[in-house]
Order: sequence, then C-alpha cells, then structure tokens
Amino acid sequence: MSSYLAEVLSSCEKMEVEQIRQKCPEVAKSVETCRGEVLSYLENVYVRFIERPRQNKALASKVNQLQDDVGGLITNVEQITRKELDRGKDELDKYVELLKQSNIALSLVSVVYNIHEALIEITNLQQSESYLECMTKILGVESFIHNLDPDLQLPVVQELKLKVSTEKNSLLNTLSNLFKDSVILNPSDNKSVIQIMNENEKMKEVLSALYFYKTSVTRLDNVTKFLWNHVFVPIVDTTTEIKTNAENGFATLEVVTVDPNKKSSYVEVFANIKTVLEFLLANFNIPLDEKLSTLSYIGRDIRDNLSELIIKHCLQDTIPSTQEGLQQYKTVIEATEELEKSLVLSQIFAEDTTSILQYANNIDVLFINKKCQEYVQMAQELMKRDLHDLVEVGEVPTNGLELSEEFPRCSISRSVIDLLNLLEKILQQATDSSEVCAGRLFCTVKNISQKYITFVPDHHKKLLQTIPQQIAVFYNNCYYISHKMSGWRDTHLKQLPVLLNISVDSFGDDELQLREVASEKFDAYVDSQIKQIDEIMKESGLQKPTLEHLDPSTEKCIRQCLRQQELLKTVWHKVLPYTLYNKTLGLILNSLCLYLVKTVVKFEDIPSDAAEQLVELFKMVQTRAPKLFTDPKEVSLFVASWCKLNELAFVLNASLLDINDRWADGKGPLGLEFEAEELRQLVRALFQNTERRAALLAKIHD
Repeated sequence: MSSYLAEVLSSCEKMEVEQIRQKCPEVAKSVETCRGEVLSYLENVYVRFIERPRQNKALASKVNQLQDDVGGLITNVEQITRKELDRGKDELDKYVELLKQSNIALSLVSVVYNIHEALIEITNLQQSESYLECMTKILGVESFIHNLDPDLQLPVVQELKLKVSTEKNSLLNTLSNLFKDSVILNPSDNKSVIQIMNENEKMKEVLSALYFYKTSVTRLDNVTKFLWNHVFVPIVDTTTEIKTNAENGFATLEVVTVDPNKKSSYVEVFANIKTVLEFLLANFNIPLDEKLSTLSYIGRDIRDNLSELIIKHCLQDTIPSTQEGLQQYKTVIEATEELEKSLVLSQIFAEDTTSILQYANNIDVLFINKKCQEYVQMAQELMKRDLHDLVEVGEVPTNGLELSEEFPRCSISRSVIDLLNLLEKILQQATDSSEVCAGRLFCTVKNISQKYITFVPDHHKKLLQTIPQQIAVFYNNCYYISHKMSGWRDTHLKQLPVLLNISVDSFGDDELQLREVASEKFDAYVDSQIKQIDEIMKESGLQKPTLEHLDPSTEKCIRQCLRQQELLKTVWHKVLPYTLYNKTLGLILNSLCLYLVKTVVKFEDIPSDAAEQLVELFKMVQTRAPKLFTDPKEVSLFVASWCKLNELAFVLNASLLDINDRWADGKGPLGLEFEAEELRQLVRALFQNTERRAALLAKIHD
C-alpha cells in the first residue's frame, strides 16, 4: 500500500515539474511582451505625444493578471523545491531565478503605469477643484518616483518625472493665485488695507492643500507679517482708526494712522485690537487640518511678540505713580482680562502665551518699578545740572586743623544736596514698604550711586578736563556723597526689613569707588598742572650748562607759572577743604621750586651779574608764593623744597665767609638742605679759583 502511495506522489510531482517547465518560459515571454506594450504606449503619450493620456483598462488588466501568474508560479516552484527533490533541483532554481527577473520587470512596468494613471487622476482632481486630494496624490506619486532605481534611464520614466513636477508646479501656482485673488494686502505708511473674499469655499481646499504640501505656508506667512507690521504694531504704537466694511464680495479692514508720533490710550488700543480679532474670526478662521486653523497658525508666529508689545508699549504706560492712581487701576485689570479672553478665543493667543493679565495683576511690583524708574530719571537729571552752582557744607577747621570725624568745610554742587535728599527719601520709603518693594527701592539707591560714578565724569567730561573749579567741585561732591553714605549705616540701613538681610556695610564699595574716582580725576588734573609748569620752564633758558647772562624769557616763564598757580588759588581757595587746598598748591609750587633749584645747581659758571638777576627772580617767588596759601607763614609746611630754594637764594648773594658760617661743618641751615657736592658745585660756579675758595671747598664734605 505504501509503495503505491509513493508512486502516486512521485507521479504528481513529476506532473507539476513538467507544468512549471512549460509555463515559466511562456509567462516570461508574456511579461516581456507586456512590458513592451506598456512602455510603447506610455512613450506614445509622454515622449512622442501621438496619443492623449487616458486610462487603458485592458493594459492595466493584463499587467495585474501577469503579476498574479508570476506570483503563483514562484510560490509553486518554491514549494516543490522545499520537498527536497534532489533530481531536477538545479533546473527548478533556474526557473525561480527566471520568474524573479520577470517579477522585477513587471513591478517596474506596474509602477510606471500606476504613475500614468495617477497623473490622469491628478488632472481630473485639479479640474474638479479637489485641491487637497490632488496635492495628496501628487506627493504620493513623488514618493513612488523617489523609490525607482536611480540608474533607470528609460526615456518614458524621465518624462513621467518631468510631468509630475510640472503638475505639482501647476497646482502650486493655481493655489497661490487663488489665495492672492481671495486675500488682498495693501500695506502703506498712512493706511493699510486687507480684503478677504466673502463665502469663499475654495479657500479651505486651497489652504489645506498648501499646508499639506509644506507646513510653512508662504502666503499665510505674508498675512502674518502684514498683520504684525501694518495692523498690530501701529495700533499699539500710534494713534490709529480702524474701519471695517463689506462690499463687492469682499470684507475689508482698514488701519488708518492718525498721528504716527502719539500713542492711543489703552482703552482705544484694546478696542481696536478687539475689532481686528472680530474681523479675522468672521472672515479668516479657516481650518488647515484637524488641529490647526489659519488664526492659530498666525498666532503661533506672533503671539509672544504681541503679548510683549501690549505689555511694554501699552500696559507699561498705564502703571500709576501715585497711590491715588493705584486705587483706580482696577479698571485697567478688568479691561486687560477682557482683551486676553478675546485673544485666546480667536486662537491668536494659546494657553501658554505670556499672560498680559498676569502682568497687569502684578500691580504692586509694577507700581514700585515705575517709581524706581522715575527716581532714576530724576537722579540723572540732577546729575546733568551745572556743577558750579555751589553751596558750602562741612565744619570750619579749628585753629587751622580739620577734625577727622567731621566733614571739612568746602563747596559742593547744589545738585548733590538735592540728589542726597532724593536718595534719603527713597531709603525712608523702603523702611515703610513690604520686603519686595523695600528691596527694589534699596537696589535703586545702589544703582543711582553707581550711576553717579560713571555718568557724571562722562557727561561733564570736557569741563572736568579744562576748568579747575569743576574738577575740585567734582572731587568734593564724590567725597561728600561717600561721607553721607557712611552715615546711613546707623540710620536707614538698620531700619530696613530684617528679611532682606541687608548689611549695614552695603554701601562700603560705593563709598570706596566714589573716593577712588574723585582722587583719580583730581590727581590727573594736578599732574597736568605740574606737567604744564615743566613745559613752560623748558622755554626759560635755564637748560644751558653755563649761565653767562640771564635770558629775558626766564622771568617771563617764572611769572607765567606763578600766575597759573594764582589762578588756581582764585578758583580753589573757597572750594577745596583747607588741608587739601594747601597740600595741592604746595605740590604744584614745589614742582616749580625743584625745577629752579636743580637747574641752578647744575650750572658750571654763574657770573655775578647773572647771580644778582637770579636773586631778584627768587625774591619774586619768595614774595608771591606764600600768598598762595591760606596762611602764608605755612608755606614751608606744604612746599617740600621751599627752604632749599631760600638757601639757594642766600648762596647766590653770599660771600665765601657767609657760606662757610651757614654750612657750619654740615650742621647749619645749608647743611640741612644741600648735599656737600651740590654746595661745592655752587661755590665753584659762583667764585673764582682762589686760595680762600679752595679752603672753603675743602671744608665742605659729607
């Protein structure tokens, strides 16, 4: 029985192999014939243009039937192969390979033909104005084409690709033109207009197709830019009038700029924005897909900027600066709430957009911020005032001595008194405020003090560099502000809310910086005066190694230097504190005295006539210089080389005996002021070489 069954099965398998041997070549031939027919037909349509595009059902049916036949044969051959028929296995493998090649060729033919049929459908869809479905079909065909073998260079395939691209561009142009005809934008400086076609059902198809093609829709982006630049910004930043009407099948919105240099009140701004939102909701709220509409698309790009614009350019202006205004602010909050509801309802705002209502509700902080801005502006205006409007401050020195714990008597700018009064007013307000407000007020005082350090030197830069009174007043101003700040440790700072954790030394850095910038500017000016004396004296004719006679320019230069210092006395005497004034004049005068001493001591020969002239010039210095000081008797306290200059004048007019007595073995007045070699040089320059001179020179030694 089993032998019989085996014979039957073997007989069946042989019959199947025979059928495959016969069927495979036939199908392969049919595939090649069909491929030729399809390509020939498509070439007639797209390459030779001798046939019009149409659906060829017979050809399509043949392609589908062949795909079924090839698929069935491949399945049969693979099943027989799996039964492990050793005999004939190589032959079956050959048929499998043949069928797979036929299947590949047939698949290509099928794809190419499907593209042809899709193009016919695309044409029909565009004619029936089914734009979204048409765009969907085009993008689907493009993906088909993208999956084709890039090495495939059949002419018909290249033409099909070109045809698909042409159809897509044609559709995009149609959509763009339809949108342009339905939404008309006319921007202008004085009047901007947007017109939207009424009852335009095509617009939904147009926009949905454009959005499906590319989620960034250029035409919608243009509307967004127009609404931002020519509608919302003018409404908030200028005085505008909004007009809406419907005529000639269009709804029209006009934004007319009444006054470009003046803002409308917040009430007018809010009303105009609501009018625009109502217009857009009624005429341009078109769905792009299930989740997105034109207005939410527009809002996505401008919502955060619009929120910031309304806050910074409108709501900020409504913040009151008085307690009375603060009580009336409730109406602004209510109006802001209504506007935000309208913005959310229109989908211009989303749930996560920066809330304009939250900003308005934060009135306590906004109020104090505005006050602080006003304080900073007031302070800056005070800093701009003329420095030379003066007032005296400080304690009068006792017996010519200043007390270290008291601020010395001097003159400061009246504006500094006003500025300090303002700062103390702010600090006093901070002691009576909540922690948040107190902290903000305290920081404002810090900011103003820092601003003085940088703003005043810059704003008054030219005067500080050229007018001596200005630099002295600025010095006093900085030190006086620093002095007053140090007094706040035991007054205002101790009264601030404990939770702020503000140190009583909080102004320590500011005090130091004020003193540093004052000293830096003042010292630089003093250095310039000393440098100026050096420049003047270079023209005095005292640079020669020998002094045969005194140049006329010598007296002129010395007089000029003294006049320079007398001018400083005129403008500084009642401005600078006692000690600083005298020390500074002493420093500048000392530079002149040192110059005279050093140049005269270096001369190798000083004739008696020249010595007499020098004595007369020194007398002029000795007479006029002490008068520069508050107490002329104190000149030697503030001019380090004053005594040396006097001793030099003595030597120029003295005999060898007088010099010997005054040297007194190095213990006399000359010994205190001159080095031995300096005095020896002077003696050699003034006196002829005699035994008496030699004797004196021998006595003068270290």
